[in-house]
Amino acid sequence: MELQKEGQAERLPFNENKPIGDMSLVEIAEQLEKVTSWIEAQRVREREARNAYQSVATVVEVNIREIRKYGQALFDLQQKRMASFQGLLGHSNGSPAPLGGGKPGGRHDSSAMTPKKNIAEAILAIWDLEKFREPLTTEDITDALPDVGYKSTAAPTSLKSSINQALAKLCRQAKVVRYRSDGSRIPIRDTKSRARKYMAARHAPEEAPAH
Repeated sequence: MELQKEGQAERLPFNENKPIGDMSLVEIAEQLEKVTSWIEAQRVREREARNAYQSVATVVEVNIREIRKYGQALFDLQQKRMASFQGLLGHSNGSPAPLGGGKPGGRHDSSAMTPKKNIAEAILAIWDLEKFREPLTTEDITDALPDVGYKSTAAPTSLKSSINQALAKLCRQAKVVRYRSDGSRIPIRDTKSRARKYMAARHAPEEAPAH
């Protein structure tokens, strides 16, 4: 089948035949026999187009996943290097570090002089806030860190690893209590049970909460 010029309708197989009103019964019967084959030819074109589209769509999805992975790797490296530069320039969380001394006899900004919490101290401080006074998952802890003033430019995977290491140390020091998925408390000497939630020991109840 030939296509008309762009913007015009496609020429169908019966368009060039003489008008139906001028056909004899024999010609009408012949044309009716062709209708099914014409429809099937259009269906074949449709299937071929769908198959071609599906092949392209599959390749595109794979490419998009790879591009996103590449972009994430670029972003993580950028954040890592920016954090290194900030350290070299004496910056903390992107802000210039206060210079020591100031003017003789001058008043110092008490907030600037406050030591920055390390991640273990920040984790313990979470449960000092009333709204977090319950066992928390590692995901909850990650989300709560900004509430205690802890900021990090590390990649999510690196931050998660740091949190897990800090929690392990705090648990060994009996500063953090571990809980199973059913809410029962894990004894400090139990090294086999898998912890699902955590809570600062100073705020933890004596008995595990019932679930």
